[in-house]
Formats: sequence, C-alpha cells, structure tokens
Amino acid sequence: MLSKSKIKIVKSLKHKKNRINSNLFIVEGVKCFNEVINSEYKIEFTIISEEAFKNYYTEKKLSNLYIVSSDEVNKLSSLHNNYSLISVVRKRKLENKSIDYSKPIIALDSINDPGNLGTIIRTADWFNIKNIICSRNTVDVYNSKVIQSTMGSFTRVNVFYDDLENIIDNNDIKVYGTSTDGEDIKEIRKLTSGIILFGSESYGISDKLKRYVDRWISIKKVGGAESLNVSVSAGVILHKLT
Repeated sequence: MLSKSKIKIVKSLKHKKNRINSNLFIVEGVKCFNEVINSEYKIEFTIISEEAFKNYYTEKKLSNLYIVSSDEVNKLSSLHNNYSLISVVRKRKLENKSIDYSKPIIALDSINDPGNLGTIIRTADWFNIKNIICSRNTVDVYNSKVIQSTMGSFTRVNVFYDDLENIIDNNDIKVYGTSTDGEDIKEIRKLTSGIILFGSESYGISDKLKRYVDRWISIKKVGGAESLNVSVSAGVILHKLT
C-alpha cells in the first residue's frame, strides 16, 4: 500500500532544494523509466498504474513497486497527463576529475529553460558526447521537465556543475564560443577535442567567459530569423563539428 510518507517524498522532490538534500530525483513515464532500469542508477521505489504494470512490467522483476490507479499517478505527476508511473531514483556520484578532456565537451553558460537543457543532453547523446559542464546557475538537470526532455539520454551523458572559469583555467584546452558573428562552422574541421561553449537563451555567453574563447564560431543565417534556439544551435554545431 502506498503510504503518506512515500507521497510526501514524491511531492518534496518537485523542489530543487529537496533534490539536493536527499540526493533523489523523479523519473516519470515508461520511456525514461526503461532507460533507468538498464542504467547504473538505483531506483528507490516506483508508483505505477495498474494499466502500465499489466502492459509493460508483468514479466520483469522489479522491487519496491506500489500499484495504484492511473488517476493517482496523474495527481502526483509534475507532467501533463502522466497516467503510467513515477519513480524515485538516487543520483549518481560524479566527480569532475573523471571528465575526459581529450574528447569534445559541451559547456553551458546560464541555460535557464528545462526543455533546452534536456534537448541538448539528448542531442549530445546522439552525437556520443559523454560530458556536459554547466555553470552553477544553469537549470537543474534533475528538474522533472529536463529529465523528461532528455527521453532517457541523461542515463548516458554526464552532467556536471562547476565554475566554468575555474574549469577552463585549470585545463589546457581550446574553447570554441558560439556567436551570431563568429566564423562559419562550414569552414572549420571536425573537432577531436575542445570545449564548445553555449551561452544563455537571452544574453549569449557572459562577459566573464568571453575572454577565454579561443575561436568564435557561428551558423551563418540564410533567412530572416533573428536567432536560433540554443538547443537547435547545439544540434547543428555538433553535427558539423563532431
């Protein structure tokens, strides 16, 4: 039987502070849950609808399951129309010293939109980019909307939070800054290493980081749009340079 204490945990994890203090986060929906099952993440418990259990998991050995109605799942969900499942998962321990700087890395400066971060993680996974370093004020990777937007790719891409200035200062690595007036990416060879730095949706790369950029790069505009969404830019640039 699903207890009030378990419900309280799920509700508390909608807030970043509680995710940090508990080292737990929420995964919602069948797609992301299936990715977690096959990953290094540890599942604490799962609240699942009768229908989802019958359709997907009767043959699997899953522990700490609480089977409830679809409406009960949806009431607890932070997403619209989630009638399948909610799982409470323990975060992995990641250390910056494990980052492999001999391969291309994405760095994100002040990305605020959960959907953008999630899509960038999913895109990085597609192009086999294993590490993303975020400024401390970038949206939390364990935000439910970020997790959902990754479509499970968060299980294969390491996301770190640190002072980007400190990271660049302490590693001998070339920084490629994205800009609307940089060098056309069509003229640049594929990267075997280096940091590809993307700035915030509203202001681009912050002034304090601009001085670290070794080479400015851009996607040349053909039509009349003022700018590209940062996650779209990431996809185009990774396709060309990695």
